[in-house]
Amino acid sequence: MIVRYLSTISLVALLALLLAACGGAPATQPTQATAEPTTAPAVAAPTAQPTAAPAPTEAPIATATPLKVVATYSILGDLVQNVVGDSGLIELTVLVGPGGDAHTYEPTPRDSEALAEADILFENGLEFESWIDDLYAASGSTATRVAVAEEISDLIPSTGHNHDHEEPLAHACEHFEDSPETVTADAIDAAPTVTIPDDHTHYAVSLADGAGTVGLSRAEDAEVSFFLGSDVLFAVSQAGTTVEPELVAPVATEECAAIAIVYTFDLAPGDYAVSFGPGAGASVALVWEEAGHSHSEGEEHGHSHGEYDPHVWHDPNNVMVMVEAIRNALVGVDPNNATTYALNADTYLAKLQTLDAFIVEAVAQLPEERRKLVTTHDTFGYFARQYGFEIIGTALGSVSTEVADPSAGDLAELVEAIRAAGVPAVFTENVANPSLMETIARETGAELAPTLFTDALGEPGSDGATYLDMVRYNVTTIVTALAQ
Repeated sequence: MIVRYLSTISLVALLALLLAACGGAPATQPTQATAEPTTAPAVAAPTAQPTAAPAPTEAPIATATPLKVVATYSILGDLVQNVVGDSGLIELTVLVGPGGDAHTYEPTPRDSEALAEADILFENGLEFESWIDDLYAASGSTATRVAVAEEISDLIPSTGHNHDHEEPLAHACEHFEDSPETVTADAIDAAPTVTIPDDHTHYAVSLADGAGTVGLSRAEDAEVSFFLGSDVLFAVSQAGTTVEPELVAPVATEECAAIAIVYTFDLAPGDYAVSFGPGAGASVALVWEEAGHSHSEGEEHGHSHGEYDPHVWHDPNNVMVMVEAIRNALVGVDPNNATTYALNADTYLAKLQTLDAFIVEAVAQLPEERRKLVTTHDTFGYFARQYGFEIIGTALGSVSTEVADPSAGDLAELVEAIRAAGVPAVFTENVANPSLMETIARETGAELAPTLFTDALGEPGSDGATYLDMVRYNVTTIVTALAQ
């Protein structure tokens, strides 16, 4: 009886244990933690709002081999890396690294190899990397090309490519008020020994019997405009062959009384004869100016500069659009990991909104009358427009660093503009030789501020090691220098 009772108790206990096991919660499987994007403070509406990305629901899906991705320059490479995060989903190659100047970069065989193996190529898309078309073709690459800046609205036209002669005319007209530099032309049928070497310079060309020839040498391909004080027979030739003008434009008196006619030519590197007359009188007033670069596609070492200013990243609102383009492209080729790219992009977009708010707050500390920029080349157009700065001038007078140093006349004009505007500081850049800006600072008495990071990141560990770092450093440096 006692044995039967104990057996019954044992059976009941066993049943209780089985029921507990069946009715309990299942063991929790480990999951990958996902970070929620930070909330950005409310700021004025940016020029481009980020679009909503799908909410992440799963961890990255491992692939047999990472995607091979190429980014053309360091700033763009940093944006790509932020969208990918630490997922290990891509193998990234950056062609123009920290401190490198994409304007003047010469691709290497290793670059061609990287492109040949790439699945995706991320590029600016506004001819910032003027060498990329030739490199892509030569490599035989089949990579998907993604131009990250093409979706940005309200792009700034590139000042070096205005084919309307009215704005250059106003500039040339000012030079006609300068004291002329007199040159005596050679005989019209002789090889010229007298030259007109400097653009933006008012020349008085003395002629014998109403005709004469002077020389002009070009080191690079560019459009060149000749502004004449009188409508006379005029020609440009090379090795005895006449160069046909791209534009001949008579000037109305109300536009500029000092200039009668403008001739514009596309001149390749080389020596030219510039001829006046016959019947041109005793002297002709002349100013010549380089209108912009134009190169034939495929020309060796050829570089061209696009219709729009490519330096869009100096406004973080534009970078938001670039990040969205990167995210969408990665999702397109790797849809299995769409949520990973979306999560990382959302996190970074929030950081960009915070960065925009930081700039607004920092710039507000600087009086409007002191928000005046002078840099090596024209790289801060989008920054100036978004945050209320005036660009007084640039040393090279171009959106590219791939131009010749300014003439003495150009340099004197910039120095005068800086003095007249009362600019307290000028800025050199990490992609340019500082000597030109040192000269400008010395001539104007302005402070030479610490070097800015403009077209490239700084080396790892520097103040410009990432895009977020470089913008914060640049803004702090600009505001501090101009507040003095």
